[in-house]
Amino acid sequence: MAPRSARRSRAPDSDDDESRPNTPSSTAPNDSKRIRRHANAVEDEDESPTQPAPAVLNMRKTHVVADGGKDENARATGHHPGAIVRVKLKNFVTYTSAEFFPGPNLNMVIGPNGTGKSTLVCAICLGLGWPPSYLGRAKEPAEFVKHGSREAIIEIELQRTLKLRKNIVITRVIQREGNKSKFFVNGAVSSGLAVKQLANSFNIQIDNLCQFLPQDKVVEFAQMSPIELLTSTQRAVAGAEMIKMHEDLKKLRSSQSDVMTDDRDAQEQLANLESRQAMQHAEVERMRERATVKKRLAGLEKFRPLVHYHKAKENFLIAKQRMADLGDEIKRLRTAAAPVLRSLDAKKDYEVKARAFKAACEKELGASAKDCERKARVVEERQGVINDLNNEIQAEKKSVPENRAKLQREQMKLQDLKRKKAEVPEAFDSRAMNGEIQDLRTRLRALDDQKSDLESRKAELGDRADRSVKQFQALKGQLAGLETQVGQQEGKLENLSRDTLKAWKWIQDHRSEFTAHVYGPPIVECSLKDPRMADVVESFLQTSDFKFITVQNKADFTLLQRQLFQGLKLHDVSLRECTTDSLEQFRPPLTGEEMERFGLSSWALEHLQGPPTVLAQLCYERALHRCAISSRELSQQQHDDVARTPIQSYAAGRKIYHFLRRAEYGAAGTSARVHDMRQARMWTEQPVDMGRKAALQRQMNEVKGEHAMFKSESKDIDKEIEQVEENQTLIHREIDAKQREKAAKQQALSEWNALDPKIQSHEDKIRILNEALGGVRARLNELNDRYDAALLDKTEAVLDFVQATRNVKSKTARLLEAEIFHLEAKSDFDVLKAHNDHILRGIDEREAERNTANEFFTEERDRAKNLRKVALQLRAESEKVQEEGDSSLVDLIDHIVQTVKTEENLDAEIDAEKAKLELTEGGNAGIIAEFEERAKTIEKLRSKVQDANRQREEFRHAIGTIRAQWEPRLEEIVGKINDAFSDSFARIGCAGQVAVHKASSDSPADCTEENGGMENGLDFANWAIHISVKFREQEPLSLLDSHRQSGGERAVSTIFYLMALQSLNRAPFRVVDEINQGMDPRNERMVHGRMVDIAADDGGSQYFLITPKLLSGLKYSRGMTVLCIVSGENMPAARKQDEAGNWQDGPKVDFRMFVKRAKELDMDGFAEGRRIDSGVGMTGRPASTGESTAVGA
Repeated sequence: MAPRSARRSRAPDSDDDESRPNTPSSTAPNDSKRIRRHANAVEDEDESPTQPAPAVLNMRKTHVVADGGKDENARATGHHPGAIVRVKLKNFVTYTSAEFFPGPNLNMVIGPNGTGKSTLVCAICLGLGWPPSYLGRAKEPAEFVKHGSREAIIEIELQRTLKLRKNIVITRVIQREGNKSKFFVNGAVSSGLAVKQLANSFNIQIDNLCQFLPQDKVVEFAQMSPIELLTSTQRAVAGAEMIKMHEDLKKLRSSQSDVMTDDRDAQEQLANLESRQAMQHAEVERMRERATVKKRLAGLEKFRPLVHYHKAKENFLIAKQRMADLGDEIKRLRTAAAPVLRSLDAKKDYEVKARAFKAACEKELGASAKDCERKARVVEERQGVINDLNNEIQAEKKSVPENRAKLQREQMKLQDLKRKKAEVPEAFDSRAMNGEIQDLRTRLRALDDQKSDLESRKAELGDRADRSVKQFQALKGQLAGLETQVGQQEGKLENLSRDTLKAWKWIQDHRSEFTAHVYGPPIVECSLKDPRMADVVESFLQTSDFKFITVQNKADFTLLQRQLFQGLKLHDVSLRECTTDSLEQFRPPLTGEEMERFGLSSWALEHLQGPPTVLAQLCYERALHRCAISSRELSQQQHDDVARTPIQSYAAGRKIYHFLRRAEYGAAGTSARVHDMRQARMWTEQPVDMGRKAALQRQMNEVKGEHAMFKSESKDIDKEIEQVEENQTLIHREIDAKQREKAAKQQALSEWNALDPKIQSHEDKIRILNEALGGVRARLNELNDRYDAALLDKTEAVLDFVQATRNVKSKTARLLEAEIFHLEAKSDFDVLKAHNDHILRGIDEREAERNTANEFFTEERDRAKNLRKVALQLRAESEKVQEEGDSSLVDLIDHIVQTVKTEENLDAEIDAEKAKLELTEGGNAGIIAEFEERAKTIEKLRSKVQDANRQREEFRHAIGTIRAQWEPRLEEIVGKINDAFSDSFARIGCAGQVAVHKASSDSPADCTEENGGMENGLDFANWAIHISVKFREQEPLSLLDSHRQSGGERAVSTIFYLMALQSLNRAPFRVVDEINQGMDPRNERMVHGRMVDIAADDGGSQYFLITPKLLSGLKYSRGMTVLCIVSGENMPAARKQDEAGNWQDGPKVDFRMFVKRAKELDMDGFAEGRRIDSGVGMTGRPASTGESTAVGA
């Protein structure tokens, strides 16, 4: 045996050094389940710590052979590249500090339950970059950090390749806060992806159960389908090239199947289209003739503006001639009436001149009247000046006594002001008073700050109290929910998907934001009418079917999607949109009589109750209305009959039968998939979780106590605020008093300082009044002089006004004379005109006719121009069509212009074409377009069929080429696995076989002699590894699955299969955790012996076998390494402090004491030739002087 030792030391940076100085960190102080008794420990003198390490134990390598100095080189040569040389842990799960040194071949990790064996498996998985999901335990890496620590460290040393100078050391630091991880490779910062790629480069496949089988994944491996087993086996032993070839074959075969399906559909569609094309040929010709007539009819209607243009042109020429004729006639009439017209013109000219003279007189009279009005206003203005001067004289006479009274009053005010000025006010210090007020305000601000702090504390306490009330109500609701079915179902939903439960709670709190009702997950909304049907109904559903949320319109779907995924950052939530609220469309496909004939009793949908919308969505997802239930097993005939019905699945006994149908193969395309009925977990009645209930009650009491404490503190703060407000009131009063005193003194000083300007102002007023009284006589003389001058000005203005009135009278007389002259002239003209009125009327009538003719001429000319533009445009469009090869429109235009000409002829031709159209009445108007479109489709399909034939040949050649390489190599690999597997079973008196199942395609196109007929093996996606075993002589070989064999038999088969892979040595190491669980002692002993023979061989890869139990008398080989993990509350501390405070090595567990005890119990023969870890032999002296085994964990 290549022994390994382990010793634990206290980490210097542990968080609990002070609180637990001598307690082994792998167990809690009061954990009675882990108490272990050990032999007396002896002192370890190997190391003395350089740093204090009071209580944490560290596994450390000791000398394992006599020449321990060659230790490193021995590991380097003994391990294969990628094998694990060393694993070091710190604050990981139960370990505070531990270090493992596994051997290059079989490593047995043994120790009692709970000591941390599987923790080593977890460390290997996480340390090499894989997520915790491959362990089947915790979901987040942070959950692996030791309780009470901030971070965990995993350090794994991998054996180097020949190209590398030193081994690769991968370090992962997991931080509890934020669930973050840091990776290092040989001390350099790296990433999780880079570390995983590095591990993959050594062919390390933690995600392959054939290489890495944790304890919680053993059942999953046993339940692995044969198809999955083939994939995992290839990954484990065949290499990337084989996997790629298999994937290429599956992709090529899938593409080939798609091409064949498309080709078959295309050929059927082509034949159908060609048949329809031939049938419609005659009809298409008739419709083409009809189309020609319709085209000519449309052209005639379209070219109607041409005949309109011809008619407008004729009217234009006629109107032009009519205008010329009327012009000549008017000219002749005017020549004959020339003398009369000249006399009328003379009379007219005289009347115009008389009217002009009259207008001139009217203008002169208007000017004179305006001048008279202006001079009248001057007289009024001069009178106004006289009135103003008279008022000023009277006012000046009245002002003398008033000014004397004002002077006396001003003199008295001046004396009073001078008396006040003589009284000096009391002096005061403004700066000192401001300082006193500022001090008071400073005290007030301090009280304001104190009050604000108290109010903030009170508000915070109020918020905390409100939160505690809400928390209490929530806990109360959870407690009540434990007693209700809804609460229990929501608890199950939380275990199923926490994100979905959070989403459901949010929906319940925000229902008003949705336009329609939003339904929760089926696990909450639905229930079973009969709880006894839970197993069968749940077996028709998948886990995802219990947790989707259903909305009824797109708007609510968009709103909910945005809120849940962007707002709440939820991920594990499934949304569905279902607009139906009825189950009418989900009726069972069989009648009651048919069900009775087939042996069926009910439908899965009949046993569910809930909202119709949710049940309808379940029918959309899983077709529950077509999932039947039988209370007994069906006969083969009944099974075949059911397969021919629309039923999708049915349950009989404890089995679920699911039909797969391919319509293109008819009845031969139906197959059935069978799986066992699962035990119900969702719609089951469970007792109240008393532990959960007690925890909720405890939390409610804690929250209630916190709320009372918050209220008490809030009352204390109210008292402090009241005292602060009283102090604020007192200070406000002091400030007001100081300010009033200051204001009074400032006002008195300001009023005294303002007396000088007031005294000066009154002195000025007295001076002005004295001056006014002294100049009264002089001002009166001046006003009288101005009054006399104003009287003279008024007299002159009156004389001018009299002269203006005389001018108005003379102008009025002249106007009357002009009016008489105008009346006489107008009378002469009217009399002469009346005598010659018939001559003038004839000329006017001809003038009117010419104007009408001119208007008609203009209209027809413009109309002809517009129609000519339209005709030219139609001609251009037709010529453009002619350039494209169709001259029918140009010919039609020429025909209309040269032959038709008039609108009557055009209407006749249109009627003739309509008669032709009626003769071809009937048929599909779109048949020509359909015929032509179908012709294009036929050409495309012909090209597609040719391409498909070429692609089929290319796929056949490619598949044959790859299969010729992959299939023999796969058979060789599986053959070697089968040899090792069969040999292992033969050694324990049983039989086992491993073979490749070559799934074949049942398509008629594939079942040809060229492909091998029915055994063509073309269904590469369903190729599998079939493991057949038998453990009793009477029974035949049967496929290994999770139902036929017992748990122990499956465990034996699994470990033998994994050992068979060992000899192929593709992976640098393999891990199997407690695979022997469920084996009886006989099988476990035989399996262990076989494992030793294979795994301990020098040529094999590294192997880890984790087991909590160990039988006596097990086989042992020198290539094995046994790692013993010992842990418990009574383990000695690895470090301790002496009286001087210095750290010293603590006692160790020495396995030599166990050897001595075994010899005393007469176990020599039983343990012949064994070595315990560090080389201690059980039948002689120790083989080396190395350190003894220390405490593991």
